[in-house]
Amino acid sequence: MPQRPLVVLFGDSLLLDGIAVNLAGRNMPGAIRMGSDVNDVRECLKTLQPALIIFELGAPQSTAIFSLLSEQPGIQLLGLDLACSRLIMLNSQQCLNPTMNELCQMVQARAGQQGNSSKGGG
Repeated sequence: MPQRPLVVLFGDSLLLDGIAVNLAGRNMPGAIRMGSDVNDVRECLKTLQPALIIFELGAPQSTAIFSLLSEQPGIQLLGLDLACSRLIMLNSQQCLNPTMNELCQMVQARAGQQGNSSKGGG
């Protein structure tokens, strides 16, 4: 049985070509390319069950990728926003039926992380 791919690079852009070449040069096992011409992107990605999907935000089929966040625990998405030269990381961390106290603790923890990172300055 073949090893589950760790990374799926979804799309047809030159940027993704460059990332694929760079990962191959770093001996990244399990990184595969998937063109946007796939008929059922969501179903294909569900079958592959990668740990990380790298894709371009705003690409025609990128919305199908977002639905995987609720369907596949542990999956991470790395969206490339070419217009702003930034990366957006999303994960499928879930909390079932959180209490109001748990929700507020999560918000405080996230806000605390954001506050600490902005204080680092330069």
